[in-house]
Amino acid sequence: MMKDFVAPILILSLICLVISGALAMMDSVTSPMIDAAAAERTELAMISIIPEATGFEHLDNEGFPRVIKEVYRTENNVGYIFIVAVNGFSGEIRIICGVDPGGNIISASTLQHTETKGIGTILDEPAFLGQFDGKDSRLEGVSTVTGAKISTKAFIEGINEVFAAFETVREE
Repeated sequence: MMKDFVAPILILSLICLVISGALAMMDSVTSPMIDAAAAERTELAMISIIPEATGFEHLDNEGFPRVIKEVYRTENNVGYIFIVAVNGFSGEIRIICGVDPGGNIISASTLQHTETKGIGTILDEPAFLGQFDGKDSRLEGVSTVTGAKISTKAFIEGINEVFAAFETVREE
């Protein structure tokens, strides 16, 4: 009687171990590829934000607001790139924003988000994103969008954090 229970338990345990090992191996193989693709997407996004840049130098994040994930200075001193992660309505919103040395936004864009399709996707619309171009830290004329207020407010708060980080970079 005991034998009838032990054999299936051992077989299922063995199957679980083999599957776990296979998943771990696949993760170790695909992780570098996924990371490389993400880095390439970020590099292309940085070039689209500041097309005049000849290259980007990664800066240390120390002293920046916690939502600032990465900071880059252009090699030819035409601006800075800030990558920000804020919480929106449905999850994290990753923003990329370029600021010129004078403290004006060159361009801002959404790198990724999980906001509701059709409502929160306003974050990808040129009409929303375009209102940031050329703005300074006062963000005069920038407003949230009715129906996507939480998402657009989070985006604006992320841009405000960019200016806080910019002041730290400017002082260096």
